[in-house]
Amino acid sequence: MLAGLVGGVVAAGLLLRGAWDLWAQSLVLLGLLAGGAAWLGARTASGWLPRPDPRMLWWPAALAALSALSAWSSPVPAYARPAWAAAAAGLALFPLISVLDSEGRERVERLLRFTGWVLVLLAVYQRLQGDIRPAATFLNQNAFAGAILLLLPVAARAGDWALAAGLILCLWWARSVGAWLGLSVALILHRRAVGAVAFWLGSGAGFIGLVAAYAKLQSPETLHRVEWWKAAWSMAASSPWLGLGPGSYAYALPAHAPVRPELSSLFAHQHFLETAAERGWPYALLWMIGLAVVLRPAPAGRRFGPVAALIHGLVDYALSVPGVFWLFCASTALAAPETGRSVNVPLRWRPALCAVLLALAAGSGVLVARGWSADRLRARAVAAIREGRLDEAAVLLEDSEKLSPHPEAARFRAELIMARGGPRADAALHLTRAIALDPYRASNRALLEAALGTRER
Repeated sequence: MLAGLVGGVVAAGLLLRGAWDLWAQSLVLLGLLAGGAAWLGARTASGWLPRPDPRMLWWPAALAALSALSAWSSPVPAYARPAWAAAAAGLALFPLISVLDSEGRERVERLLRFTGWVLVLLAVYQRLQGDIRPAATFLNQNAFAGAILLLLPVAARAGDWALAAGLILCLWWARSVGAWLGLSVALILHRRAVGAVAFWLGSGAGFIGLVAAYAKLQSPETLHRVEWWKAAWSMAASSPWLGLGPGSYAYALPAHAPVRPELSSLFAHQHFLETAAERGWPYALLWMIGLAVVLRPAPAGRRFGPVAALIHGLVDYALSVPGVFWLFCASTALAAPETGRSVNVPLRWRPALCAVLLALAAGSGVLVARGWSADRLRARAVAAIREGRLDEAAVLLEDSEKLSPHPEAARFRAELIMARGGPRADAALHLTRAIALDPYRASNRALLEAALGTRER
């Protein structure tokens, strides 16, 4: 059951567009909460509860706690808290995988291989349909490339060379220079394990990648990355302890970089800088130290994928996509040895522990469902506005904010009031709330000034 749950979470994250959308994240989170509660409840009721490796329990727990502090203190909480929940799902895979036995880990890898085949076949189909750079289920080829780097070792460990060849072909189609550099550097670092042929192939690919990177030094693609990295460093310097909150980079960017349309970006395109900017330097250091502790003693075949993905993350954002991050966490956790320990639960404690587990899972599920419902109501309100059903849109937005306050909902409510000639004071009130929930959006302040100016006249 646990292996199916872990493999299902990672597979669903990859196949649901990398869990990019809130509905996909919510669906996976609800499945993880329900499945995890059922498994833990069953094990608790039986009296024998698996005990995770302490390193694989307290390290991700500390990361989740630090990230939670960052999310709840974020200047953009409406965006930071869902991003925290998605990241926490990935961190939860560390203790879950650490209690799996060898058979359970093999089941997880079989599910990952199946997912790899789905991605490859879909990419081939897209290519046959005329897509020069197929992205399979992902919204961007660079995210697909990051997933490929993590799936390649899975195929190699199983001896599924047809899948490995398909993944390499998809990587070629993706044209991600950063991913090729990540693959080549990983091959060079693991030369003893991969053999001479793979080492020289990696060296050749690395040389070609360096030439390609050099050719792009003065390209907008590279120059924009430099600006994004500077902005991430500025964010980390402005809030070094807790950062600006998970998922906050895109919203804080206008305050830390020149305001130009071409510099708009959801991510910093540098995993470690973005981590420090959004979660603070203590989190970033703990994350890096923990990864080193887990990966350094691991067998080369287990270490290869995460190392390649981290090198790719130095110049790209694949690890910021929830589905790829979950795959990375699972791959890293699989690199650690299994523990095989259990804790006896006294009979008198079992009903109470089961009740607590179910209550925590149910409470967390309600919070996830509320956020998802609020997002759906906002989407319906936008559709209603486009179709001219303004009264219906106003009701939908009000219902959405009752479930979960959001700057977009507050802004839309203000715009509806102004469009319908309603009280400007009410519009100003909604805009003030929108600014409090997202202080970085300059257009909200411009609208507020317009509302106040009109009211004064």
